[in-house]
Amino acid sequence: MNPTEADTFMARLEAGHSLRMLTGGAGEPPICSADAFRKHCELNPEWGAKALALVEANSKSRIQDGIVKRTTDRTACNQGHPLSPEIIARMQAERRYDHRWCEACARRWQGVGRYFAEEADVIAPPANVERLTLSSGSRFLSADDIALIESWLIKGASLRKLLGAWDAIRFRLALKNNPDLESRLRPIIERNAKVAVVVASRKRRISHCKYGHELSIENTGIKPSNGSRFCLTCNRTFAGAPVTPQMLDNVERGLLTGMSVGDLTTPRDGKRPTITYAQWRTVRRTRPDINERFMRALRNPATIRSFMSGNTIARVPGLTLAAPADFVRSDVPLYIPQEGDTEWLLSLTPHHWSDADRMDVVGNIFLALVDRKLRREDVPVRMKEFKKQHNDMFSDKDYGSARAPLSLDVPIFAEGRTTRGETIKTGLWSPESIY
Repeated sequence: MNPTEADTFMARLEAGHSLRMLTGGAGEPPICSADAFRKHCELNPEWGAKALALVEANSKSRIQDGIVKRTTDRTACNQGHPLSPEIIARMQAERRYDHRWCEACARRWQGVGRYFAEEADVIAPPANVERLTLSSGSRFLSADDIALIESWLIKGASLRKLLGAWDAIRFRLALKNNPDLESRLRPIIERNAKVAVVVASRKRRISHCKYGHELSIENTGIKPSNGSRFCLTCNRTFAGAPVTPQMLDNVERGLLTGMSVGDLTTPRDGKRPTITYAQWRTVRRTRPDINERFMRALRNPATIRSFMSGNTIARVPGLTLAAPADFVRSDVPLYIPQEGDTEWLLSLTPHHWSDADRMDVVGNIFLALVDRKLRREDVPVRMKEFKKQHNDMFSDKDYGSARAPLSLDVPIFAEGRTTRGETIKTGLWSPESIY
């Protein structure tokens, strides 16, 4: 790395660019290779120490920005409930999302009280509660039975632990027949139910997750499906990196060509998957528009059956899918266009062809690659097939044959300017001609 490149490299590091961007790993023009950067750090320890510190700081900053973007770039909660504009504005302002902000989920669990143990505000339930033995022989409870049940309810025990199925039916009948008793005991029953859900849970008494993160108010999320807690730090870590528009387009192309979810989310041949399963799950849950877009692109019958089942991650109400009758499974991987592919394909076509004909062949190859009918590494081997296909379609352009002789004005070599006419020394009717 020369001094000018070193100054440019340091300036861009100070501007917040990552090492991957500066060494060409993010699709941008590189300043130098990663090996050259490390070698320069060895030769210039002071410069290298500063550069490595900036590289680490920029990496953490970009990861944090990606987490915030993925967390706040949503229009619905994990259950698919649309978020109001006020909640979306709050997410953008506070750079975070709280599951308790979803009004639909909050209303769903409001009566159960699973969000905070502090909401119950009651004494702890008795440690050892055994099933009560009540009088038998009648469907009505005696006054002594009701008094015994009330005494345990006041202590904080829940009805589920106190009464069996038959005794619970008898107790509900007693409440129905005695409105005063119900008005007196109903608040106590609901209070005890909240306490039982929170206190009886093993996870409620855990103060840190299994990776050591403290389950504080800021770092604790609530699953709207069952009201249980989870660590937000771990959830962000395992939810996958932010999904780019290019990645969404690649996934849609893969689904349109019959790829399954496993084909898209599984690494193959040492390469990264098109999308990780964590990213796939998160984007389907938080982006209803993308979820519907993916479902409409499905062509694989097994994937369609999975999406239409009741166990799918996020269903689209009213959307019905049918598997195509002419589906043929292909093991060809998804083609991802790379920079310079057009020039590479053009270099494989005959140089004496016209530009229009060469581009026609390149277009046919691109269609085969996109439709997963051709592997990228097999293009040079199968180039003859595409040239033959073109010649069969345009037989009048059978270059060099009697039907389409080569023009004398065409250069002999692609790199030179000498034409075929300039190489003719003897005319057909000249005295030197053999004719």
